[in-house]
Amino acid sequence: MNPNPKQDLRFCSASPMRSSFGTPGWALFTSLLLAFAPSGCSISSQFQQNLNVQAHLSAARTAPTGSMTTDSGGSVTALNLDDIGLSESALSVGIRIQLDHGPLRFLIDRIETSSSSVGFFSGAFGGADLDPGDYGAEVDIVDYRILMAFPLTAAARGEEGILDTRLLAGLDMTAIRINMISTSDPTVFAEFDELAPAPVLGLQSKLEIAPSWNLEGILTVLPLSEITGYDAECIDGSIRLEWQADPQWNIFAGVRDHSIQLSRTADGRLIDLDLALELVEFGVIFRF
Repeated sequence: MNPNPKQDLRFCSASPMRSSFGTPGWALFTSLLLAFAPSGCSISSQFQQNLNVQAHLSAARTAPTGSMTTDSGGSVTALNLDDIGLSESALSVGIRIQLDHGPLRFLIDRIETSSSSVGFFSGAFGGADLDPGDYGAEVDIVDYRILMAFPLTAAARGEEGILDTRLLAGLDMTAIRINMISTSDPTVFAEFDELAPAPVLGLQSKLEIAPSWNLEGILTVLPLSEITGYDAECIDGSIRLEWQADPQWNIFAGVRDHSIQLSRTADGRLIDLDLALELVEFGVIFRF
């Protein structure tokens, strides 16, 4: 690093989505499909002809929590989001598209949060050493999931039953960006930028608790390091209460927690992140 304090201290550790994680991810899909193919799940011609689409739109109160620590020569500096005012909740939009084709289901969803503040900081941040002073800080976290759901119960296969339970398999991608900019000299700044892709397994269950009332829960989890080479873990859990106001649309309220722990090494420095998104959401489900 150039000792000149006016030097651009930008640090960016972006990890491309390489075949090193893509190949095992598709291998996971293939093995699960082969495992379930001989299980005797009946797919009628009626199911094969139908494609049901649902759009889930919600207004979510989202707050990031956690910390980032950097080990520079044995001296560890911690950046706690709450200490510098980055844990303030903000209003965001949640989106989920659900496609049902026969007993198989596909889900695509997205959540995000963004927060900014100004506070005092000094020490190591990613690949940079920042002098004591006031810094403007920003954090952006965006999570995408692409999941395939395999039926495990009779209701999930379109038969009689009040419990619809499915095995989930797919890909979770969390994009994390944290930057610090000196308020006295904008040319002095540092940034951490990381994309963490994770093949995941999980369960989705929906229980009919009363006429027109359903309770849905989703949990996805799998250590990233086992498949992608990342030293990280990702866990996502949510629960929703739904009311069927009309055959074409539902109203729901729920909570969701998305956490990720990630370890990276840059410029010989160990960087650890322990971050989470906490959501309280209200929304509607449209059927097409």
